[in-house]
Amino acid sequence: MRVLFVAHGASHVPWAVPLAWATQLAGHEVRVAARPQSVDHVKAAGLIAVPIGDRAAGDAFAAWRIPDSAERPERVPADWPMGPLPWPEKRRLSWASQLIGLADSLADDLVAFARAWRPDLVVYDIGAVVGLVTAAAVGVPAVGYNWCQPIGIYFLDEKEVPPAYVRMFERFGVEPRIGTDTWIDTCPPALRRPSRVPRVPVRYIPYNGPGTVPDWLLDRPGRPRVCLSGGITTSNFADRRRQLLDEVAGVDAEVVLAVAGAEDAAGPLPANVRTTGWLPLGALLPTCDLLVHHGGAGTGMTGFAHGVPQVTVPDNTESTQWLWGELVEQAQAGTIVEPDRQSTPGALRTAIEDVLGEPRYAERARQVRQEIEAMPLPGELVGYLEARATS
Repeated sequence: MRVLFVAHGASHVPWAVPLAWATQLAGHEVRVAARPQSVDHVKAAGLIAVPIGDRAAGDAFAAWRIPDSAERPERVPADWPMGPLPWPEKRRLSWASQLIGLADSLADDLVAFARAWRPDLVVYDIGAVVGLVTAAAVGVPAVGYNWCQPIGIYFLDEKEVPPAYVRMFERFGVEPRIGTDTWIDTCPPALRRPSRVPRVPVRYIPYNGPGTVPDWLLDRPGRPRVCLSGGITTSNFADRRRQLLDEVAGVDAEVVLAVAGAEDAAGPLPANVRTTGWLPLGALLPTCDLLVHHGGAGTGMTGFAHGVPQVTVPDNTESTQWLWGELVEQAQAGTIVEPDRQSTPGALRTAIEDVLGEPRYAERARQVRQEIEAMPLPGELVGYLEARATS
């Protein structure tokens, strides 16, 4: 069986790696299509990459922000189903048009590859709707996978479908695919929201890229260790480095600053702070008592896979980061530093001390870890993929 995986972006590649490797280890041929910014991430995982699209289109998408993003994003109700977020119509349509436009810029390359390689199945990130277009163009089934967020493009009813979505399929002489059978879902029960789409659960296996274990990581400091990270592709923590350092300077903990370029920060570091350079979070977090991060689902799920409670400090412009923070609060395994508090001196320090000082957060994070560990391993889903390829 030939399986074509389609990743959405660099920070999404890690979500595909465990299942892609499980499929390959079961004896199947695997390729991972990725934009130029993501190709090196695929290759670093030991998988075969298929470059699609041009860097300029990817850079334009990465730089785009939701209109009126200076306003605080709407809270997402706890019972809100997986599907379009409850944003104003302008935001929803703008987000959909951006994802469809990106997919349209990738479709020629990916369809051409698929027509030459002839996959039996397409497994695509729900943010990479080009996977659905490609599957339709070569007449094979497609399976979506999400990343603990209801952010993607899918339509379950014809009246929801915008013309731009239909045009992508018409370019290749095929009918648009509306509706979806299932999504592969790593979300444990504590973080799961209702869904209009049936889901097939799979255990989240942290993959954060290659790295080495430094000597200091094996020595516990005799006080709590706090990881401060902005993820692998975001810069918002790097941009706020000085503020973050001032906030954590007085915390009775060892703070590990896992932020890109932090080792080059100007000015002295507080006595309780060390920098890591590049260090996979999967190596660091098992030694930590708290994770402070921007609200990325990959960073957050890696934390929960190791039973670590969280404080999220989302960027005001990223509603998806807000959603992760709300899932953490919903699970009672951490808290959010609200945007109107982020510039208040001591707000982050207070949040850190509150979570470290209240055992129920750590206990709840350990319970989320147990939920994750009870889910089927990626290797157990290969049979499902095989069945879908022949359906």
